[in-house]
Amino acid sequence: MASRNIVYIREFDKFDSMGNSICRNTGCQNLVKYPFRKYCSKGCSKQFEKWYYHNFYWERVRSDIFKRDNYTCQICRKKYPYTYRKKFARSKRLECDHIIPRSLYKELGFRFDSLDNKIKTITEFLHSHDNLRTLCKECHKGVTKEYLQCPTDLYLKNKNLTHV
Repeated sequence: MASRNIVYIREFDKFDSMGNSICRNTGCQNLVKYPFRKYCSKGCSKQFEKWYYHNFYWERVRSDIFKRDNYTCQICRKKYPYTYRKKFARSKRLECDHIIPRSLYKELGFRFDSLDNKIKTITEFLHSHDNLRTLCKECHKGVTKEYLQCPTDLYLKNKNLTHV
């Protein structure tokens, strides 16, 4: 995992009241220690990287959903061929669908105004495995068309969701 340089996003930097750097790992409040520039230990560094990689890195999330759904469209049930490239499952005929569209995050009470809210929005909605499924391109087009033709209130009602 050390070869991935995806976790050095400034927004994840934490500081105490004196301005000292605190370990980035979620839930850890220890001061950063040498030689770990952003973490208190190698364990926290690896734990944060794994958490970040499986929750925020779209290629990884999508690959996990394809595997979970056995490379099968969840509407028409047709199974499609896939390959692996750079450790991720890929298919020219499959797409990862947000069951509740990403554009509705505000209507559902999610916000992007702070790091904590961004993390919550991404982990509990945008990249939540409960809100993702594998669809073939044709079925995905149909689902998207249905969503675009339906007013937001009615769409949410049909999905048994309400505005927050």
